Amino acid sequence: MLSKRKFIKVSTLTAFSGIIPHNAFAKKINVFANLIKKSGFEDNTSFMTVDLRSNKLIGRYNEKLRLPIASVTKMVTACYYLANSLKPERFKTELFTDGVIKSDVLYGDLYLKGYGDPTLKTDDLSLFVEAVKKLGIKKVQGTLFYDNSYLPDINYINKNQLPQYAYNPGMGAINLNENRILFKWRRLDKATYKTSLTAPGLQNNAEVTNITMDLDNNKGPVYNYRLDENKFEERWSVNRKILGKKGSRWLPVRESSYYATAALKQLLIDRGVEIVNMKRKKVPKKVKLICTHYSQNNKIILKNALKHSKNMVTESFGLAASKTLASDLYDLDQSAILMTRWFREIIGKQNSLFLNHSGLSAGSFSTSEDFRRFLMLEKVQKSLLPVLKLIPIYTSAGKVNSIGNITVKGKSGTMHYIRGLAGYICKEDIPVMAFSIFSADLDKRKKYASNNFERPKGSASWLSRAVIQERQIIRKIIDQV
Repeated sequence: MLSKRKFIKVSTLTAFSGIIPHNAFAKKINVFANLIKKSGFEDNTSFMTVDLRSNKLIGRYNEKLRLPIASVTKMVTACYYLANSLKPERFKTELFTDGVIKSDVLYGDLYLKGYGDPTLKTDDLSLFVEAVKKLGIKKVQGTLFYDNSYLPDINYINKNQLPQYAYNPGMGAINLNENRILFKWRRLDKATYKTSLTAPGLQNNAEVTNITMDLDNNKGPVYNYRLDENKFEERWSVNRKILGKKGSRWLPVRESSYYATAALKQLLIDRGVEIVNMKRKKVPKKVKLICTHYSQNNKIILKNALKHSKNMVTESFGLAASKTLASDLYDLDQSAILMTRWFREIIGKQNSLFLNHSGLSAGSFSTSEDFRRFLMLEKVQKSLLPVLKLIPIYTSAGKVNSIGNITVKGKSGTMHYIRGLAGYICKEDIPVMAFSIFSADLDKRKKYASNNFERPKGSASWLSRAVIQERQIIRKIIDQV
């Protein structure tokens, strides 16, 4: 077993600099330093930018300061996956059967087996339902088993987050709807509400019975949550005073494999297939494959995950990459350590640590110096540029996607009192500058983020200032192109 504590203490690697001495560029560097100080972030920002054409340092400030980088971590995960994953280019989910069919009855079992597809949706389950119907099955005498053995079952990305955050669900070998369930409510009278929890699709909706909601949470946080891992029961409670007349919100699902299989079971019942039992079990050897669902191309999924900053999807890619390095992968901590070790090896530095693959942790950290090394690598540029999104450029005339033939491609990240942006300035779609800008006020985060409010005091105004600083820095970098 790889010890996280021992791993973090690994001795520092000797690394190349790759940078032309920057004494001649002090004036340019001071432009950035003055900007950061004027923004009031002199103690809270780590910044570095380099000209990729000449390897000349263009700007730096607190480049060795370790700060959390939020969803900028997803850039690392994307490269980690593309560098280490084995083909195939798509995720798959399979349905097997055994036994015999007599008079519309399957005297045997069904087996749902997953390989970590983070994009499986309720409507996709119809493919499995149709496959069962085509066999003429109207009743399953045995059990609907699910096999989630390919990846470890993970209940949280970060257990320290408020429980109702839908971007902090569980995940594993079988996922559904990015492991979210839709909570809806409508007030019938002053004291009564009609509520529902569903796994919705465009064509099908499935209700699951292991996830419940009551409105009796009159004290403490707005939402309370309890998970019984032995019974796979997820119990929510909300204060009805915050609901209003009607509305809806996504809530995270923590037992993802059970959730997906329960939804499949309900869809089978809705389509006239009688089935009672559902359990976990590995697929035995002597079974018949009756249906396989394939995802989109993984690079398309990855690009979409970075564009929309999808935590659960990115975590799934990180787990998939780690599975190729450790066949006995047992949890997210181990997977994050493997990615940290890979990152440290390719940049030749020991200053960064990742606790997960999405960046949903204030305990993960990096430096702008480490990211400068990372972004300068040719193999990183080759992997990242096709999946990074365009970052708007802010001018006196407003927001634009380009200035002439100059564009910005990158990834941003935001948490309460944490902000990051890293990427490339491109000229005619060729990267000419690399940059990283990380800002965080961990003292304010500690002070205000533990009060059970979804938006801690002062975090919105702090973020606004950090984003304005980013935009100004980007404009200064573009001036050097």
